[in-house]
Amino acid sequence: MTDHSPLKGIRVVDMSQGIAGPHCGMLLALYGAEVIKIEPPTGDWMRGIGPRYGKQTSHSANYNRGKRSVVLDLKDPKGLAVARRLVDRADVFIENFRPGAVARLGLGYDAVKKTNPGLVYLSISGFGQTGPYRDRPCTDTVAQAFSGMMTMNRAMDGTPVKAQVFMIDAVTGLYGFQAVSMALYGRRETGAGRYLDVSLMQSIAAIMSPHITDAYLQDGPLRPPNVPSGVYQSKDGHVLVTLLNERQYQGICRVIGMPELADDPRFNDFGKRAENKDILLPILQEAFLKETSDTWADRMREADVLTSRVNGPLEWLNDPHVRAVNAAPMVTQPDLGPIPVPNIPAAMPGGDDDPRHRLPGIGEHTEAVLAEMGLSADEIAALTGGKAA
Repeated sequence: MTDHSPLKGIRVVDMSQGIAGPHCGMLLALYGAEVIKIEPPTGDWMRGIGPRYGKQTSHSANYNRGKRSVVLDLKDPKGLAVARRLVDRADVFIENFRPGAVARLGLGYDAVKKTNPGLVYLSISGFGQTGPYRDRPCTDTVAQAFSGMMTMNRAMDGTPVKAQVFMIDAVTGLYGFQAVSMALYGRRETGAGRYLDVSLMQSIAAIMSPHITDAYLQDGPLRPPNVPSGVYQSKDGHVLVTLLNERQYQGICRVIGMPELADDPRFNDFGKRAENKDILLPILQEAFLKETSDTWADRMREADVLTSRVNGPLEWLNDPHVRAVNAAPMVTQPDLGPIPVPNIPAAMPGGDDDPRHRLPGIGEHTEAVLAEMGLSADEIAALTGGKAA
């Protein structure tokens, strides 16, 4: 089997909570790094997002896997001193406190680089470490509103809509992983560490860059790029139809039994369809109500039109293609039992036999990690109250 552990031997201290920072740490662990997750006594607040299963949630199960959990009370000088020792031994440090908060703890980059000059230090925040908004509270949802992303996802009445997936958090974690990986690669030549400032604001802008460019060039509201692309209600659900060229638009018209729409001067190119979408879309919607989603999807594919029925997550999970390629192998996790965990593209597949996919309990590795650092049994007991948190 091909070795997918290129980061073996790299030590990471992940002091972040939520999704973006933990996602970055999980990816580093997946590629072989030793990731020590520092949590407060109550655990990462991500462990409380959504339904709880014992002391876990689906978010913690996906974004904390492969790590070793150490509970430290950073308000306790002894706990803070241990955290500093862990950072001094690390190759990578991840934090997502409010800008300036970690520096006040004595763990800012300027302080720790004096004793660990090769450290790759990643700070994740909502608006970045500088600028007038650096201290503003920010979440994935706030970033969706601020960035303009919501205006590109609208309800039928035109109201801007929030994406229910924490996409900006996840993308920020990906950009963090990319930045850390490249900093580690560059360190091979110089031995020098680097400070990395990654924000939710900049991450969503990066993936929206074509749309931001369009908005600037059009100097106003974005014109829909490929009308009549969209989701249509069918007889039994919804179906997605989209297109990249005029041939596919002509195919849509033929499939719904209205070939005359292809030559209608109001709709015969992308620009005209955008101008007249309020006329065209209701016509198509009425047609789509006549058949089921699967029927339309089959007919559209036969006409080489891009399409899919609109699935729910369980429908995706049980789809024969997903099952055939083992896209979400089962992994047994504490408190959760066997759960499906989608594979990371091009990374090592998951499964119960790989510890890089196991979720730690809160503070599960506290005693072991502290002992590895050379702390005595009495010192460990003083930090943990006589037992791991």
